[in-house]
Amino acid sequence: MRDNALLEAVVVTAGVGMCLGALSLLLVACSERHKEPAAVAWLEAALAVGSTAGGLAYGARAWRVPGRIRLPLLALALGLVLSVAGISPNLWVLGLVVCVAGSCVAPTLTTAYLVADECADTSGRTRAGTWVNSAFNAGASGGTALTGLTVDLLPLWCCFVVATLPAALSGVAVLARTPLPRAEEGGRWQRLSFR
Repeated sequence: MRDNALLEAVVVTAGVGMCLGALSLLLVACSERHKEPAAVAWLEAALAVGSTAGGLAYGARAWRVPGRIRLPLLALALGLVLSVAGISPNLWVLGLVVCVAGSCVAPTLTTAYLVADECADTSGRTRAGTWVNSAFNAGASGGTALTGLTVDLLPLWCCFVVATLPAALSGVAVLARTPLPRAEEGGRWQRLSFR
């Protein structure tokens, strides 16, 4: 098993889990502050619709960039999009931002499982997938708990920014230590390291 690739998938998935766990609670807080508590249902639905559309579009394409590069880029994109959600002027704009961010969710999780599968031998695939799944669940629980402690202490826009940091920073951290591929003229990829 290539431990570095699995560790990267676990770190990024935990960061994404923290971000999404926090988002669930922030959507409730945002709906309540706009005095429309029932709106949380369609905000969550917007996330699910975006995730479904993103997953279908992502799966329809044959990717030439390795999963170890795509994974942190997707997590970074998720974090960057959601970081502006807190300044949405109304729930309709928030729903649109959440839907766009959702388009990164299914591709990120799918890629994390693919990376885990690629880095494990036949006997270790289930264990590798379990690490990714456990990292996501632990991250989601931690993100919800931390947001519950801070949502009344910080402005809501600041809570959104803080909530997105685990996804964005885990993406940056993994990208910083992963050799990047470079396309050759023949369309093949070779490793490019900045060191």
